[in-house]
Amino acid sequence: MTQRLKGKIALVTGASRGIGRAIAIALGREGAKVALTYHHKQEEAESVAAYVRSQGGEALCLQGDVSRSRDVQGFLQAVTQQWGALDILVNNAGILQLKAFAEITEEDWDTMMAVDLKSVFLSSQAAWPLLKERRGVIVNLSSVGGQTGGAMSPHYAAAKAAVISLTRSLSKIMAKDGIRVNAIAPGYIRTDMFKEIAATQEPESAVRAKVPLGTVGRPQDVADAVVYLASSESAYVTGQVVNVNGGVYFG
Repeated sequence: MTQRLKGKIALVTGASRGIGRAIAIALGREGAKVALTYHHKQEEAESVAAYVRSQGGEALCLQGDVSRSRDVQGFLQAVTQQWGALDILVNNAGILQLKAFAEITEEDWDTMMAVDLKSVFLSSQAAWPLLKERRGVIVNLSSVGGQTGGAMSPHYAAAKAAVISLTRSLSKIMAKDGIRVNAIAPGYIRTDMFKEIAATQEPESAVRAKVPLGTVGRPQDVADAVVYLASSESAYVTGQVVNVNGGVYFG
């Protein structure tokens, strides 16, 4: 089978578990050299990198805080020192906090915006010169919550909605450099975040009842969409939001 990303170099933020893990593995399977970032979960990140290598790929683990410019610059320096270039940036890192609007503190708000939104800005801006050299690709992870709103996590929904707007802006700004910028908005995906929702807010049976396809998605479902957007198969696709949600939202 032909590897769709053979020879490409990718950076995936927040790839120690869940959707990020699946993305890193999928990119590696398709032939990309993968750098993956993590904040605290070193053992999990190293496990992902080891799996990529066990499948014949190349992987690099990078520790740092995606909401800090210095750390982001460090990620990119490490990638270029290791492989000399960058073709694919996947802004996946994010957090979810289930809190009612009246209970959200200023610190909660600032932390959410820093990790889920500011990180996308910092990484995209810093990677721009590298991606320009290779006519590369940016894929940003938003959420169905950014499209529909979230009663128990309005700050999360606001950040993810802003990611969509930033994606569309960047697609116009970077088009002249041959860089494509798209977003993916997952719905209910079986991750640690989903487990928290199912345990504290809404049982899985109720979630499945709201999904037209009747199932909870897999991280691999999102990873497959990332591979498509990172490959030449989507050469004429930019500024778009790909919904991977089982039919929960059409937009």
